[in-house]
Amino acid sequence: MDRGRASATAMGTALMRAAHTRLDRPVLVEDPWGDRLVLAEEREAMRARAGGEDLDAALRAHPSYGTVILRARYAEDALARVIRRGVRQYVIIGAGMDSFALRRPASAHDVEIFEVDHPSTQELKADRLAACEIPLPPGLHLVAADLSETGLDDALASSPFRRDRPAFFSWLGVTTYLTREANLATLAAIASCARAGGELVFSYLDQSLLDRDGAPSSMERARAHVASLGEPWVSGFDPHQLHRDLRGAGLELLEDLGPEELAARYCSGRSDGLGPSPGSHVAHAQVST
Repeated sequence: MDRGRASATAMGTALMRAAHTRLDRPVLVEDPWGDRLVLAEEREAMRARAGGEDLDAALRAHPSYGTVILRARYAEDALARVIRRGVRQYVIIGAGMDSFALRRPASAHDVEIFEVDHPSTQELKADRLAACEIPLPPGLHLVAADLSETGLDDALASSPFRRDRPAFFSWLGVTTYLTREANLATLAAIASCARAGGELVFSYLDQSLLDRDGAPSSMERARAHVASLGEPWVSGFDPHQLHRDLRGAGLELLEDLGPEELAARYCSGRSDGLGPSPGSHVAHAQVST
């Protein structure tokens, strides 16, 4: 990743959450921050790549749009539950332009938030917050680490993270861009960093969509688009084997929602067409005791 350049997908997902906040009803995630953190020239470049159409329309028509919103809502629902149980550490792996620290509810005012991402992304995010005249919120720690070179445990060791205290981890929109080996290594690293009973929410793509011919045309277009940005889809998980993969990494599967389950939980009765993309999953796991 170039110095000073954030992931194009991180920019896009931030703008998707902002568009959802402005345009969709009912709102599942109140997150307007993408509109402030992504520059006008960056939005214009995205609009040009979308063929010059209205950017909001292009974002909402993207096959991953609904999944971006639903996985964020699912993760924050799970986070709210552990906060009520007293957890006060939240680790966001591949945080990108995540804004939870800027819009946290009163119940999370004393939660320590550790955003782990590439040094270029962290530098850019700090610069954007400064440009908006927004000081880093209390309790927010920008942990700069290239996880292809530095282990998660070493990255967190450079921060005030406490391994002896309970923690909640989220890892959204990342696994598809990593090899299977890298994903399993990261899962094991999460388990090694967290105290027994710590929890993780992560998203993934059903591996069968990557392996077989005849995937939905919308997904093939999305796959070609991210590849053109230099961020190709690399791997997924087999939902039927996920519990074994997690157990091997020191985690126990609590819940795995596929497209049908996500739609049933969050999209029933909606008239705006918001829904998950084919093959998208969000899983909830716990560090083995």
